[in-house]
Amino acid sequence: MRANGNSTHEILGKIVTAIASIAMTAAFAVPAMAASDSGTAADSGTTQQSGQYKIYPQPQNTEYGDGSLILRDKANTVVEPGIDSATKARLNEALKLKGIETTAADAVPETAYQLNVLVGINGSNGVVDKYAKQLIADGTLKVDDSTFSKNDSYVLAVRQGNAKTPDTILVLGRDTDSAFYGLTTLYQIFQQLPGRAVSNLTFSDWADVKSRGFIEGYYGSPWSTKDRVNLMTWGGYYKMNTYVYAPKDDPLHRNNWRGLYTKDQIENEIKPQADAGNKSKVRFVYALAPFHNDGEARGKHFRFDTEEHYQEDLKELKAKYMQTIDAGVRQIALLADDSTDWGAQYGNDNTYVRVLKDLTDWIHELQQEKNDDGTAKYEGLKDTILYCPALYSYTGAGDAWYKDIPSNVQIVMTGGRTFGVASKDFADTFTKNTGRAPFMWINWPCSDMNRNTAYQYLVMGGQNNFLKPGATYGTYDGIMLNPMQQSEPSKQGIFMAADYSWNLWQSEKDGQQSWEDSFSYIDHNSPIASKGSRGLRDLAMNMRILNDGGIDGAHKDAEYDAINKWWINNESVDYTGKLDVKGVLTELKGKLDGGTATAADFSQALTVYTTLQRAAKNYRANPGDKNMFDQIEPWISYWDDLTASAIDYITAAKQALAGDTETAKATYATAKAAFAKSDTHTIADYYQRNKPARGGLVIVRPTVQALDSFVKAKTSGSVTPTPSAATVSTNGVGAAAWHENVDPKAVIDGDDSTFFWMQSAGCDCVKANAALTVTYAEARKAKEFRFIQAEKGGDTIVNGKIEYQDADGNWTKIGDVNGNQKQIFTLDSAATVKAVRITNLAQTSKWWKVYDLSATKIDEPGTVTKDALNAKIAEAEKVDSADWTKSSREALAGAIAAAKAVAADQDATQAKVDAAVAALESAMKGVERYTAKTADQLKAEHVSNDNATYTEASYNKYQSAYDDFAAALANADDLAKADGEALEAAYTAAKSALRYDQSARDYAQLALNDAEPYVGKASEYTKDSYAKFTVAYEALSKQLKADPNGEGDPATYTALRAALDKAIKGLVKSDGTEPERPGEKPGENKPGENKPGEKPGVNKPGADGKLSNTGADVFGLIAAMTMLAAAGVTMACLRKRIG
Repeated sequence: MRANGNSTHEILGKIVTAIASIAMTAAFAVPAMAASDSGTAADSGTTQQSGQYKIYPQPQNTEYGDGSLILRDKANTVVEPGIDSATKARLNEALKLKGIETTAADAVPETAYQLNVLVGINGSNGVVDKYAKQLIADGTLKVDDSTFSKNDSYVLAVRQGNAKTPDTILVLGRDTDSAFYGLTTLYQIFQQLPGRAVSNLTFSDWADVKSRGFIEGYYGSPWSTKDRVNLMTWGGYYKMNTYVYAPKDDPLHRNNWRGLYTKDQIENEIKPQADAGNKSKVRFVYALAPFHNDGEARGKHFRFDTEEHYQEDLKELKAKYMQTIDAGVRQIALLADDSTDWGAQYGNDNTYVRVLKDLTDWIHELQQEKNDDGTAKYEGLKDTILYCPALYSYTGAGDAWYKDIPSNVQIVMTGGRTFGVASKDFADTFTKNTGRAPFMWINWPCSDMNRNTAYQYLVMGGQNNFLKPGATYGTYDGIMLNPMQQSEPSKQGIFMAADYSWNLWQSEKDGQQSWEDSFSYIDHNSPIASKGSRGLRDLAMNMRILNDGGIDGAHKDAEYDAINKWWINNESVDYTGKLDVKGVLTELKGKLDGGTATAADFSQALTVYTTLQRAAKNYRANPGDKNMFDQIEPWISYWDDLTASAIDYITAAKQALAGDTETAKATYATAKAAFAKSDTHTIADYYQRNKPARGGLVIVRPTVQALDSFVKAKTSGSVTPTPSAATVSTNGVGAAAWHENVDPKAVIDGDDSTFFWMQSAGCDCVKANAALTVTYAEARKAKEFRFIQAEKGGDTIVNGKIEYQDADGNWTKIGDVNGNQKQIFTLDSAATVKAVRITNLAQTSKWWKVYDLSATKIDEPGTVTKDALNAKIAEAEKVDSADWTKSSREALAGAIAAAKAVAADQDATQAKVDAAVAALESAMKGVERYTAKTADQLKAEHVSNDNATYTEASYNKYQSAYDDFAAALANADDLAKADGEALEAAYTAAKSALRYDQSARDYAQLALNDAEPYVGKASEYTKDSYAKFTVAYEALSKQLKADPNGEGDPATYTALRAALDKAIKGLVKSDGTEPERPGEKPGENKPGENKPGEKPGVNKPGADGKLSNTGADVFGLIAAMTMLAAAGVTMACLRKRIG
């Protein structure tokens, strides 16, 4: 018999050959499949072995049961009437992730072999609420009685059905917003599924903090409408619920608060933003600041002086709010920050308390207004009003008047200072004194103090200083961050606050883990890390500082740098411990500053800078969000140039240490040019002044500057004192306020591009008799003295004197300071110098920039011995460096050449001879080269994922490890053995951890589950047709049992499932009637036609529905498939053991 022109034997032969090919491919061409995606939680997105998913913000109570529900391609949805359109949209969005088509139902379907998705509101007495209560009553669902009394609480339950009951996903919220949050959790679960199986689980979840969000309240360029819409939309995925519109530069917000928006502004700005807030549940909270009485707002403030004025202004205040409410705004705020304290003049009860009571009454009236059809005119309008007092920092005074403010009003506080913190201690004190929990306004990651710095920076961390662990439910009434003028990178801090405020951290490790996990979410809104998000994470680790400009005074905190006036925020600390940027570079900088660094000291630093360089390239090539990339591109370009300069400086340092001075000078020039270029990528600040984007300000950049000074000294023969060999002191002048460049070490670092910026106390000046002194640890012989200050006419002194102090403490004048930028003073004969001092003789009206003040040391002649040098040269020439890295070979050759030059130099000092010996000894400690694998070999074994065979999480990690290894092998001649082996190990581990996408296996399991009703029914069908079903059923069953970890090839499962489907279609009732198909509804889902659980578009063997009359051929096919599938799994397991 022929089917479609081919005999059954021909078809069988082709299928067996194809399956054999697949099995052989699985056995020999791909790595072993791990049971779960390996790596950290940030890499995997879900720990499948334990069945636990990565959800942010982290849920309160998660319980995982045995087994899992396999998602079908179709679902019945039951949504209660109280669920709003935004929540329905989130439901559809979640189901769309897995390609699930929906059919709406009014009642809960009870038929087995179906998927029900139910969304309701607790206490509504609706169909879903009743269904959930029944589950609770019969013990199927366990929910604590107190759950739904808490903020934004919901229950998410996933229950696998059986032969009598359907599969069920249930979301029950305290209200429609809470249900939205439950569906958002479901969305995150679906994002990270390796297939279609969802663990049986129950999440009972709620928010520890009622209001969670951010305020546009910084001093800087305001966000655009697009920025705000994007940020609210994104924030909705992390259960934020508050965005406060309060840009300082909007005149209609503060200076001209009475003015109404134009029709165009309403339609194109307010309405789109309000709509985005309502859809995302990150409500667009419209704020007014009517109490300001300064600058352009002078005389336009809200008036309390007479009843008539009060009523007039209250009417205008309501009218302004009403304009935005009519445009869709559903929550308002009233701000008195940075404004006149009218309560101090007229009494708080007569001013702020009265306004807030009147606004509350008015909002309640609006809530009662109805449309003609009886629905609420302002649906969703909230009576929660944010109020920020004039005295917003709160330092511990009583302020009992806050108790008189209506309970619906949230009282905003910044946490004890302007750049305050969210801490239990502050909140407890405030609550004790006022009877109200505070709504925390945290000025982090706010960067608007960069208006007072010479650079622009990003704040990509700092939770350790601004979000303190230990608080509990109800400690705060709300938490909102004041972010950066760059809206997209502000997501990093906002994400942290979302996690913190939903489920308050109890340890610093909670915050560290949240920081580590944040970058995939802020880059591409996913729990699965990518090459781009990993690159962004590595850079962000070195961009954490926050400059408060000293506005809150000094802090007794190791994390606060009083000189630079910034919070260090763990900058350059790797929470995973994988890349110790801080440790490696701090150690190197110490040696560079001391002039003691050797070639061997640069290896780890080179790895650090190379890693950061690759991170910038990876992020640039793979950004998950174009808006994010566009906003931070200047910083990425900065990192490109800074790391290039660092790598060149290290190369130059090695060349100089090897004695190849001329080459080192050329490399140094290249490095210096790259460093200068790093400052050409600018951003406009609050005053629209373009300033360079910078990062790594605590560790990374200063080490690059130290490299510059070190190489310069080595190539010029300079013996300028290092910071450890000299100290800088001042009298009558000190570090300038509000600026960088306030480290006095700049005066003695040997780098004429760095400077110390000074001013006298109490004025923008340098007072007469102010002095700057450099004192040496040991007295030195010197004849020449250098003094470099700002360019002429700049921040200079023009009338001063320079003196030196001898070993006996006597001061001698050397010459006069005349205002020139660079002055060199030379004595008639060398003197013994202990210190050198510049004294200003007439008060200036400017600050003072000093780049260098030094006495150039003269080496004294002495007896020179070269025996050790000549012996070391002979020893070095015998070293076999054939297996060394290129850099090591070059370093040795250079050191030998330089040493020979010193040996032949009749004028060489003993210091130069000793340095040459030290350089030789260092160069003789060569680094062995990695040779185990070549770039071509690695390329040949690359595993592709063109057909999405592997899970996104496992493949992303594999590709990242592959790229890292390939990049290193591209310069294999200079790849150290230890580094190569580490890269190879990481690559091999990632390759072994590749995991097949489980969709095919899950569909197969679902097909097997759906076939259960046919099992044991042999008497109801013809012998031949039932025998074929039994063979197909057992073949798939055995394959699934043999492959519990999902290591089998997806094609095997597709083929076995197709065979089972065909066998079911071929079942013939013994009495000749049409058999029933479990899970079908009349007129739909005929067997094999988009059967629930079948993936749409899958090509199925025998699509014509015909079966061979010869059972032996089918049995042979199944047997061959089963043996080959088992062989494939066995080989995969064997490879895992071997690998």
